[in-house]
Amino acid sequence: MSVNGDTASISGIDSNDQQAAYIFTRHEDVPVLPAKRRRGGRSSINGLHHDAAEIRFESLMGGIEGPEFVDLRMKLYRESWGATEGRIQTILEAANEDTLSKVTDFVLNTTIPEGMGTLPTGFIATGPSIASQSLLFKQIAGRLKSQINGPVVTLRSGDATNLKAALKQIIRDTTHQGVDPVDDDYMLAGHDGPNLLNYDLELLHRYVVAHNSERVVVAFQDSEAFDPVLLADIIKLFDCWIDRLPFTLLFGIATSVELFHERLSRAASRCLYGTQFDVEQTSSILERVFQVIVGPYVPLRLGPNLLSSLMARQHDHVQSIQVFTNSLKYAYMFHFYTNPLSILTQPRKKTDETIQSLQPLHIQTVRELPSFRRLIEALIGDGDKDRSIHAQDMLQNNSILLKEMEIYSCMNSTKLLNLWRRMCVLTRSNKMTLSKIELYLQAFKGTLNGSDTVRGILDSIKHMAPGDLISLVDTITGVVKTGDSDYQLEGWLQDDQEFVSKLQDLRMKTLKLYDEAKKAGKPVRSSYAAHHKGVRTTVIAQKVQLSYEKSTLSKHDLEFTGVVDSLTVVLKEYLTFDQPQTWFLSEVWITDFVSPSKDVFTPRPRHVLENSLSNPSDKLPGCDPSVEILSSSTAPTAILYNMYLESGSIINIADLKTSFFSIMEGEDSDDLDEKTLLMLFYQALAELKLLGMIKQSRKKVDHLAKSAWRGL
Repeated sequence: MSVNGDTASISGIDSNDQQAAYIFTRHEDVPVLPAKRRRGGRSSINGLHHDAAEIRFESLMGGIEGPEFVDLRMKLYRESWGATEGRIQTILEAANEDTLSKVTDFVLNTTIPEGMGTLPTGFIATGPSIASQSLLFKQIAGRLKSQINGPVVTLRSGDATNLKAALKQIIRDTTHQGVDPVDDDYMLAGHDGPNLLNYDLELLHRYVVAHNSERVVVAFQDSEAFDPVLLADIIKLFDCWIDRLPFTLLFGIATSVELFHERLSRAASRCLYGTQFDVEQTSSILERVFQVIVGPYVPLRLGPNLLSSLMARQHDHVQSIQVFTNSLKYAYMFHFYTNPLSILTQPRKKTDETIQSLQPLHIQTVRELPSFRRLIEALIGDGDKDRSIHAQDMLQNNSILLKEMEIYSCMNSTKLLNLWRRMCVLTRSNKMTLSKIELYLQAFKGTLNGSDTVRGILDSIKHMAPGDLISLVDTITGVVKTGDSDYQLEGWLQDDQEFVSKLQDLRMKTLKLYDEAKKAGKPVRSSYAAHHKGVRTTVIAQKVQLSYEKSTLSKHDLEFTGVVDSLTVVLKEYLTFDQPQTWFLSEVWITDFVSPSKDVFTPRPRHVLENSLSNPSDKLPGCDPSVEILSSSTAPTAILYNMYLESGSIINIADLKTSFFSIMEGEDSDDLDEKTLLMLFYQALAELKLLGMIKQSRKKVDHLAKSAWRGL
């Protein structure tokens, strides 16, 4: 007889009282959750999969925005980010191309000299950026699979907790590669012998023989995270099988090969023979990626605040380029999704057509821009009557405002191109290597004018010899004529003909002075470089007095000093930078909103959880009366959390349950019975325990101990 049968036969005792668990049936008014979506019927945008219902932008401006503008924003987002992502992927592929070629050649052509070990091994020094190893080893695996006849397996420290797990992973990945993956049951079959275990390397040997594989490449991505004893065991085991399995090992090393060898045993180290491969560091790759995303012809640019936040996070956490790329994609998506004026980030002709078709609410949005407010204040502030009338017309007449938008849209493109050209000249004029990221940030913050970088170049000109000055002028002239590939600029001689003419005149004067001084046998120096002050000693009444007097400069020195002064003035006038964020309509092509990016990329989960539990009606979807069993507006976990905050460091479970029951019964006494309340209480208690707020007290069995306090 069952236990339930015994208890049910006793009068006055409910069999449910002795059950270890309770089963609660769903109320009829609770909606059934939708069926789980299948993986089929999904679309792809730039390599990422989204459901068809998730890829459409919402109508902005209170739903008044026309559907054609919604589709245009989505189209511009896809085009702009697709082009940017393609250029970034090209840079990432080219960055590791040298390493990929060397590693592939090593795997294909390496022969082991006698007495130098038995396992061909490649040590890939990736540097301190461990996050970049994932992309590199993914590229290596893809290249080797297409170049060699044999399997390629990539192992991570999480995949190999022990020797059996590592061997299982290697065999599983090997046998499932290729067009016709081998069935597990077939591989484990005995073939006139005992059945093999799934970690026996004889399985790998059968696969190699069946497919005539020439190489078996095993890559340890984060080799320094492996247990040294485990790694040594794997190496020695591979060495025992080298006569039957043609192993080639690759190790990703973040420190140095010497430190890696020190962690291994001598027996394992003697089994390795190979070469070190140095990988291009993430900082240089990031510099090239930056040149792509802020080039002179990209439709959208990152503002200084947002870019500073992204670069600081990249520097502090040493994240991979993929994470940085995802951050850029989010910035693009946020700008086009939330900014109704992002439809103006098009080529000039299409932008003019779009401006003429704007809705009245678009025009009102333009008048609310900070850059429009600054423009109106500038027109009114100088006191000119005509400019004040024009400002009034822009505020009242939509047609005039649309014409001004066309003018400033074209003007901004020209000014931005000139800004980029001056940054290029500034970079080429400096002997020291300047960070393009820092120059960009200073230019967009408006701090590049009169900065230490500009002053340093002007001061260095004053101390140059004639030959160095001629070389500097030739460098600047050459950049203006031919452009610069790093800045994605073509030559702009026609636009800066006057500037180049001044430079050529000063060059001719300098060359003439240099030739004349050379014939005279005297060097030419400016007054800034020559020591033209002498010390004069005078003895008066047995006291020595020192006085300074200027030494005499030659005619050539004085003329050369004038040339230096003229060149300094010309460059100072040319190296003048306007702050792009002050230009009218800059909000269209600059995104600088840090708050959503900061919340997404640097989240504070504890702060969010505490606020959600304190104000559940604002945060938790479970407070919807149509979804929950409870009709109250407060979630049970939030009620228990507020009681948790009011209690001391030790909490009595019985008192906590009594208080919880009294609150819940007071809110909804008709719909909740005791069993339901008990279920809700233990569910809320389990959720608080899962969040790490409570734990079982060691002092008292029926008490709980608080393990977290709000705000810490």
